[in-house]
Amino acid sequence: MVFTPKSMLRHPDASSPIEDFTHKRFETVIADSSVTDAKRILVCTGKIGHELAIERKKRKDDSTAIIFLEQMYPFPEEELTLAIDQHRSAHEVVWVQEEPANMGAMAHVMARLRRVAGERAVLSVKRSASASPATGSAKAHEMEQKTIITLAFDMKS
Repeated sequence: MVFTPKSMLRHPDASSPIEDFTHKRFETVIADSSVTDAKRILVCTGKIGHELAIERKKRKDDSTAIIFLEQMYPFPEEELTLAIDQHRSAHEVVWVQEEPANMGAMAHVMARLRRVAGERAVLSVKRSASASPATGSAKAHEMEQKTIITLAFDMKS
């Protein structure tokens, strides 16, 4: 069973070329090779990563890498380390999730991310802790989403 937000069902970024299905195994981490000298690395999973990529393109930002974490358990430490190490100039790694702080993968990921980040600062961007995964208001959700995306690029360690 695959769980995905409906907005991604027919999105071009959510499709794969046929040759991707000939690999012997599932890719647990999707590294970012489109940026060569990143100063900041955003690590995320799912739809938020595609939104971050759109924002990066809008900003003409060539100093931010986006790494997709495709598997949470067992945690792909070796693969994530390799993806992060492709960006030797990066001084910070940022976990980005659209879920509230007390939900989503953050509690599981942060300690592991600190271990693989080495000497780099490790930060997180997420919604404030909440009893509900969503605000219930489309306008409030849109504003929170824009804030998350802006903070992912502009927040200073």
